[in-house]
Amino acid sequence: MNRILVINDEKAAARELLKINVSSGGIESMAPKMNGICLKLENVRLPAANILKQEMLSLGGDAAVARGVVNGEVPVSDVILMGNAMKLQRLAGKLGYQQYFGLPQIRQDILRLLANFQGEKICEMNLNGRKLALKSTRLMGILNVTPDSFSDGNKYFEPQTAIRRGLEMSAEGAAIIDIGGESTRPGAESVSIEEELARVLPVIKGIRAESDVFISIDTQKAAVAQQAISVGADLVNDISALRSDEKMLEVLQEFPATGIILMHMQGTPQTMQQNPFYNDTIREITDFLAERIACCEAKGIERSRIIIDPGIGFGKRQEDNLLILQRLREFHSLDCAVMLAASRKSFLSRIYDAKADEREAGTLAVTAQAAMNGIHLVRVHEIKNNYQLLATLAAVKEQK
Repeated sequence: MNRILVINDEKAAARELLKINVSSGGIESMAPKMNGICLKLENVRLPAANILKQEMLSLGGDAAVARGVVNGEVPVSDVILMGNAMKLQRLAGKLGYQQYFGLPQIRQDILRLLANFQGEKICEMNLNGRKLALKSTRLMGILNVTPDSFSDGNKYFEPQTAIRRGLEMSAEGAAIIDIGGESTRPGAESVSIEEELARVLPVIKGIRAESDVFISIDTQKAAVAQQAISVGADLVNDISALRSDEKMLEVLQEFPATGIILMHMQGTPQTMQQNPFYNDTIREITDFLAERIACCEAKGIERSRIIIDPGIGFGKRQEDNLLILQRLREFHSLDCAVMLAASRKSFLSRIYDAKADEREAGTLAVTAQAAMNGIHLVRVHEIKNNYQLLATLAAVKEQK
C-alpha cells in the first residue's frame, strides 16, 4: 500500500531501504537523505520507477529503487521518494504530462498522501443526522459495564451508576461515550448475547434520555449492535473489524447513518497475546485495515462512515505498540478518521512499573502524541485531564 513513511533516524531509514532491496551502497548514500518526507510507492513498473528517479533528481530530491532497476533487470520495484512537500508537489505537477506506466494513478496518490500527511483533510462524520467534527483531536470515554474489565471492572456494572458516569464524561468533554458489556482484555471469556444486551441496553437508553452525546456500542455481536443502534447508539466499535460475526455487515447496511470502528487485532482476545509476531508491523497493520475498508466499501458502506484503530495491545509485542505510537501519522494514508486506544494498557507498565489505575501519566503522554500527529479520536478512561491537555495543546498551536 502506498503511504508516507515516518523516519526518525538513519537506522530506521536503512531498515526501510533494505526492505525494498536497495543495494548496500545505495543504503549508505541515501539513508542520510531521508530526513524530509519519504513517500513509499509499492509495485511500481520498471519504466515508471526510472522516470520517478530521474524526475526527483532533477528537482533536487532523490528516489530509492531496488537493485536492478537502473539496468532493467527487474520488472517492478517499490520506490521511496525523498524530498520535501514542495518538491513532491512539483513532481506531481510534472507527472501531469505522463500518461503511461501507471503514472497518472501515482500522481493522484502523491497528492492525496501529501494532503493527508499535512493535515489538510478535515474529517467530519455525519452520524444519524448529526455532525461529529474531527478537525482536532476529540475524546471517546470508556464506559465498561462489566464485572471483569482490566481497569474498571465492576465499577460501573450497576446501570444507574453507569448512566451517571456517562453523563459525567460528556460534561467533562467527551465527544463519544463507548459502552461495552463484554471485556476484551487478554484471555477474557465471551458472554452470551442475552447477558451483553442486559448490561448495555439500559445504559444506552438512560444516557440517550438525558443527553445527545454520541454513543458507541463496543461489541463484536451483530444482534447486540442492532439493538443498541435501535435504542440510540451512533457507532459500532468492533474489535474484530467485522470478522467475528458475518451479520455485522448486514446491520451496517440496515442502518446507513451509523459509523463503524475497524480495529486491527492479531488473533482473538483469548489468544492474541500468545506470541504475536510481525515481519513488518506498520505495513501489516495498514494492509489489514485497507482490506477491511475495501470489504466495507464493497458492501456499500462508505469510507466516510469508517474510523480505523491500529489496535494497541491487541496481539502486539511491546516493540509493536511503541512503533505504532512512533509512526502514527502513517495511518492517515488510509483516508479515514483514525482512533487510538491505549488508555491504562499494560504496555505502559513495561515502561514504568504501575498498576492499571496508576497509568494516567502514560495515558496523557499517549494522548499528546496522538494530538501532535493529527489523530482524530483518543479512547480513554479519564476525561477531564485528557481534555485539559488537548485544550492546552490546541491553544499553543492556534496562537498567532
